[in-house]
Order: sequence, then C-alpha cells, then structure tokens
Amino acid sequence: MIDGPDRADGAQLGGRLLTLVGDRDFHALAREISRITCGTGGDGAAFTAVVTWMVATIADLVADPTASVTDAVDSFISVVPVVHDAPELDDELPAPAEWLFSAVVSHLQGRHGAGSDPPPPVPADTELARVQALVEALLWLDALLERDHNL
Repeated sequence: MIDGPDRADGAQLGGRLLTLVGDRDFHALAREISRITCGTGGDGAAFTAVVTWMVATIADLVADPTASVTDAVDSFISVVPVVHDAPELDDELPAPAEWLFSAVVSHLQGRHGAGSDPPPPVPADTELARVQALVEALLWLDALLERDHNL
C-alpha cells in the first residue's frame, strides 16, 4: 500500500470520484478522470495513487481478512458480472478490466502472503487504457458499495 501523503491523495481522489458517481455528475466526473489519467506532468502519480487505493478498497470489500484467497477471489468474481448486467463472468475481459482484475487478485493474494503489501499496480500503457481502467474500478467499487458492503 502507499503510505503517507500519496495514500491520502489516492483516498481523497477516489472518494471524490465516488461522490461524483453517486451524485450522477458525469460532466464533473469526466473532467476529474481526464485530469487524473491525462494530467500534466505525465508521471502517472495521481493515477497510480487513486487506482492503488481503489484496488485495496475493492479487496477490503470482497474479503474478510480471515477469509481464504479462494473465498476472496470468488466473492470478487461474483460482483464483476453484476456491474456489467451479465449472468456470469466472461472468460475474457477487455484489456483494461483484465489489468484491474489481475491487480485486485494480486492484492488479495499478497494480503495472504508473507505479510508484505504488493507494489501498486503499474499504470496501463495508454491514456485511453488508464481512463477505461479507472472507470472500471469506479463501477466495481460503486457496485460493491451498493451491495451494502461497509468500508
């Protein structure tokens, strides 16, 4: 996990995005997502911070800390089709969703490993992929919160 101010920035940015989703303020949401994923500077720090926070939060929502990795992954797999109004998880997700899915599963596995947190997810390779991954993370996180999970 990210420590210190970067972690706070990721949580702050993620919380702002979730608020905009909840308010259905898609105009402001589009501006914020664009700023985070395509912002000036190009180092990807804001994107990495917010997606890392979202990955950790998704993992926290799908897994009791005492649950097995298999139970956690199964819980996570059960929410993905709900987000996409599908009866079950397709064998192949689009590349940004697959990248995000892998980051969450890796985080879940890392939590049950040697006690060390996995590194933050590597930003997707294009601005469009980063936008898609961030939107996917927002959809998954919003769906989990709608299912009455508590942070």
